[in-house]
Amino acid sequence: MAERYTLTTLDAVQTGRKIHDAIKQSGYSIRELQEMLGLSCPQPIYRWIRGRTLPSVDNLYMLSRILEVPMDELLVPNGNGKRPG
Repeated sequence: MAERYTLTTLDAVQTGRKIHDAIKQSGYSIRELQEMLGLSCPQPIYRWIRGRTLPSVDNLYMLSRILEVPMDELLVPNGNGKRPG
């Protein structure tokens, strides 16, 4: 019988903290990341690190490549659901 698991949503605040930590460790400035991601202003990045919004899949992918951190290491799920697999 397959193991059951609970689906969860993402914790935007904790994900933002992880993104912020990864940015600090990378040495890149917010302005540099803005340019690399092709954003017209830095506000989306500030919204991500404050946990107000989550990056789109495209931006998350590019961010993970730039910061050299796997996407799933930047994301924090809500609650304590089990991961499938």
